[in-house]
Amino acid sequence: MGPEAGPTGRLFYAGLLETLLQGMGTSNGYLFHHGPRTALLAVRLGKSFRLSPRELGELLVAGVLMDVGMVGLVEDAWDRPVPVLPPPQRAQVRQHPERSARLIRHIPHLESVEPLLYHHHEWWDGSGYPEGRQGEDIPFGSRILRLADTVSALGEDRPQRPRRVSEEIARTVERGAGKEFDPAVAQRYLDLLQDGEIPPYQDRLFHRAQAHAVDAILPEGSSGVSGEALLDVLGFLIDAKDRYTGGHSRRVGVLAQEVASVLGLDPDTQERVRIGGHLHDLGKLRVPRRVLTKNSNLTVEEVRLVECHTVDGASLLERIPALATLAPACRYHHERWDGEGYPERISGDRIPIMAQILAVTDAYDAMTSQRTYRRALPHHAALGEVAAGRGGHFAPEVVDAFLSLPARVFVGLRPPAGRRGQPLDPLLHVPVGMASRTAAGA
Repeated sequence: MGPEAGPTGRLFYAGLLETLLQGMGTSNGYLFHHGPRTALLAVRLGKSFRLSPRELGELLVAGVLMDVGMVGLVEDAWDRPVPVLPPPQRAQVRQHPERSARLIRHIPHLESVEPLLYHHHEWWDGSGYPEGRQGEDIPFGSRILRLADTVSALGEDRPQRPRRVSEEIARTVERGAGKEFDPAVAQRYLDLLQDGEIPPYQDRLFHRAQAHAVDAILPEGSSGVSGEALLDVLGFLIDAKDRYTGGHSRRVGVLAQEVASVLGLDPDTQERVRIGGHLHDLGKLRVPRRVLTKNSNLTVEEVRLVECHTVDGASLLERIPALATLAPACRYHHERWDGEGYPERISGDRIPIMAQILAVTDAYDAMTSQRTYRRALPHHAALGEVAAGRGGHFAPEVVDAFLSLPARVFVGLRPPAGRRGQPLDPLLHVPVGMASRTAAGA
């Protein structure tokens, strides 16, 4: 991976941050393009107020990540929309600013983004949430986000309604000035709109703004601790789509690094396979949660959706130079030694060694995780299943290395369970209901 791009370098941190930003854009339904659109509009408004490059970078990141707390939360409401959410779902939605802020709290160099996320649903008149702040007690960046969030949402097609035209959106902003919106921010938006200074959303404009944000926020020589914290956050975000696996990505990476060590792979490869473990399920951000949490057999179409997560995750990593070497591990970790896997049905040593390793550690952790349709297997039983897959499902040499791992490696892999053995919410570290199943081995 190289010293500058490795887990102690700025490029590594920048690559992970870009993965987090783009990963939000891969979520289906409500979050598909909403974050980037909101972020770009927020930056345009911020420039008009002459905010500093650092403040603009924070706005960009906050705009993309403000709804990160929605990942894994009431997604069925977007797949099967109703005119008004039922009270329990509305209550869950109101939790997302706090969930978003708590997640960002773990990421070094983004500390000043946290309050922007936490308060982005506060209203100027005090009727918003989570604290009911009013007027100038609301951070200025959050006031910009409130308007950008609403404007972007109104301009997007939603299952329950068509997009609004710019004239309708302008009238909504006018009516909301002094109520939902800071009057100064509302007027600035209306002025920019009238002057034709708000261009339509374009991916290239967003990616350019994203690059400027990374440059403005990240100091040279970002530490290894910074990269590790962000890597953990990415794993938490991925696992939030499939909550029975809370901590799954981290555990797969830890075990994969141990196997790579037994195999005598060089230290750089050992480190890359560990990071690959954190990111191997990145493509699940594109799989609807109703599919990941289904507790009965999947349809052919649903199986296809799940299987696409390998290619989708790899495609995202390939676009990020600092992480591109991890793409093969992501793409091929569900291939089988006998050629019966997916996505390309390659076999034997044609499967990259990192993917061979992840296939074993991913399967072991899946077997020892609780699911709605079966109990978690005990450690010894899961080892037996891995042994039975030697030469069929799994690479023989990798199985031998995995089975030789000392017991101490498996001790402490899992956090304490919540009440009644429920897994922990990977974003909030509180018990949640068990809910997930995917296609066999997914």
